[in-house]
Amino acid sequence: MSEIKYIDQSRLRQEEDFGFHKIAIAEMGKCTDEKLAPVYQVYKTAYETFDKALKQSGGEHVLSQPIITQDTVCDKLYRGLNSQVSAMEGFFDPAIAEVARQARIILKKYGNPTALPYLEEAGVLHNLIQELEEFDGVSDSESPDEISADEITTNRLAAIHIDGWVSRLKTETARFLELFAERNTQNATKVTGATKAARLATDNAYRAAVKRLNALAEVNGDTDYIDVINALNTLIDRQSAIIKARATKSANKRKEEETNGQPEA
Repeated sequence: MSEIKYIDQSRLRQEEDFGFHKIAIAEMGKCTDEKLAPVYQVYKTAYETFDKALKQSGGEHVLSQPIITQDTVCDKLYRGLNSQVSAMEGFFDPAIAEVARQARIILKKYGNPTALPYLEEAGVLHNLIQELEEFDGVSDSESPDEISADEITTNRLAAIHIDGWVSRLKTETARFLELFAERNTQNATKVTGATKAARLATDNAYRAAVKRLNALAEVNGDTDYIDVINALNTLIDRQSAIIKARATKSANKRKEEETNGQPEA
């Protein structure tokens, strides 16, 4: 039986925790079981209180101009990538046009990420870029000689001239996440008593909703709940990866400070 995984929310930074709940609320809202409704409503109300507390504290909802500018850069790159794929779908060489058609299928799978909230958009772009890189099937050759072949199995991105778009989008998306993390660090100390209490209440309400949803899946079978469970587990995996990466970075930094840059004996 499938169930929602555990995540230690205390290890999330405040903006990360808020963003986590924003998506979790949306996903849980897709469950139509009336037995979830009472705890879900408590969770949603707690989240709304958390939202108001953050706004009143002048915290993470006030995004810096560099972040807004970087988001615009990513949006433009995505649209350029999308336009290039559209153009290549009408290419005279049917083999290349077919590659573009397959790339279009991947793009459609992720919808329009530019319409999503900042962190959600960055997550979608990250997954999209990974799938396009897997689709590329890069060979060991430095140049895409396979482009003239009837069936293109390697260097597909270069074949339809989107390799540069994908590479640049990957770089700029990473830069966006760096800016957002920097903003979080700057605001880490701006946690008032009200926001702390609201966050804890939201975390507790989330855990209660998860407990109820897992119980319903166990009693009734997970068929009616599997989509919500999978969506939440994907979110949890993404946040857990961020926590793990941060812990690794901190450990490496401490080790470097302890050795003071001196080579180990």
